[in-house]
Amino acid sequence: MAIFLYQPVFAGINAEKVIMDHNKKIKKLVRENRSLNGKIEQLEQQQKQNEKKITELFNLMDYKKSSAVVEQTMNRVRDHNKKAKKIYTSARSLLVTDQHDQAVLLFKQYLAVYPDNNHAADARYWLAKTYLAQEDYQQAKNAFVAFQQDSPLHYKYSNSMFELARVYVQLKQTKKAQTLLSSMLDKFPAHNAANRAKQLLSKITPELEAGSKPSQAN
Repeated sequence: MAIFLYQPVFAGINAEKVIMDHNKKIKKLVRENRSLNGKIEQLEQQQKQNEKKITELFNLMDYKKSSAVVEQTMNRVRDHNKKAKKIYTSARSLLVTDQHDQAVLLFKQYLAVYPDNNHAADARYWLAKTYLAQEDYQQAKNAFVAFQQDSPLHYKYSNSMFELARVYVQLKQTKKAQTLLSSMLDKFPAHNAANRAKQLLSKITPELEAGSKPSQAN
């Protein structure tokens, strides 16, 4: 009977060399892994920078759009103000040259189209003055009262008190005229129309006193 001798599979293999080769491969894989990790970090950093640049680009685009909108709005406001000022200036010129009917039309047009513009309060005052120049006392009264209600701090407010008192006199509302003149002189004693206000007040006061006396029977 033949006898076969068992020979180990690892016979003739240098185990130490295999281990060294294996370690070399592991070290190589570790280096490659580190290199890949470094590249990933670079890519992540680059991505962050790209995202930042994209955000800045969108912000710049939004800013340009906003700037364009602001500029367009400002241009519209400037055009709006130019047109408004042209109408107001024309109306004042018509008033100064005694073209009262045309002045009334332009002042009313201005107030209808530009009620909140810079010269709106001035336009209300001069409209009232135009009615007064036309001797349209009822319209003048309404306009002066509206002006005083809307613009109590306007620099022409004191003037309007005297002018409205004159209107009240013409409308035979003497008591209102007296009250308004007294209030004006109390609040604005150094006004350039104070002397005229005193004269008008002294003129209407006797009329009021005479009207308040009871009539004597014959």
